[in-house]
Amino acid sequence: MPALIRTLLTPGRRFGVLLTSLIVMLFLPFVLPPRVEPVLSPALFTVVLLSSLSAVANRRRHAIVGAALGLPGCVLIILAAAADTRVLHVAAAAVTLAFLAYVAILILAFVLRARKVDLGIVLGSVCVYLLAALLWGTAYGLIERLHPGSFAMPGRGAGGTMGDALQYFSFVTITTLGYGDIQPVTPLARLVSVLEAVVGQLYLVVLVARLVGLYTAAESTRFVEVVDTDPGEE
Repeated sequence: MPALIRTLLTPGRRFGVLLTSLIVMLFLPFVLPPRVEPVLSPALFTVVLLSSLSAVANRRRHAIVGAALGLPGCVLIILAAAADTRVLHVAAAAVTLAFLAYVAILILAFVLRARKVDLGIVLGSVCVYLLAALLWGTAYGLIERLHPGSFAMPGRGAGGTMGDALQYFSFVTITTLGYGDIQPVTPLARLVSVLEAVVGQLYLVVLVARLVGLYTAAESTRFVEVVDTDPGEE
């Protein structure tokens, strides 16, 4: 049993589960009927929060803090979807925002402490990028709830929810696609949008450079070891 637990808690498996849940949450709503979206989106978001909690559960302290933020976030998301009140939506967004930031920082710290590139590092890097987009999308939803009209969303009426529209806007912003169908209107919304675009691009540049550096260093070390143990030199 301890061996099984250690296997399940390896970074590759933990981040793989989280990445799978993030991808499902991103793409599944596009292939399902719009009438199930108001029920499906909170359910998928809850699954992402639970898988995020499992991704940082390798240490007791991290698991306790994550559970203290993630579990109330799951409950608030479900209650907000059921009652559909402004107070519950704001509370759910605030708690979820804190939890996603906590998980993203922990995984990023793990990636930056790595001394070699393996499956866990690659999956963790992708998870941080997607979690950042999810985090900013949640922040946009919180801004819109607190200050209605912060975003111009002319195409929102085609069966989608405000949360899904702003998550879409977040991924468009972090990848700097900039379609222009959703636009930040207020100064706060514009500031947060610019920060996401800058952070997203800096993350990719710095992370790719680090991963390439780690891989190059590992290959150089391996080459030196092969040369030193070459029997032909004796």
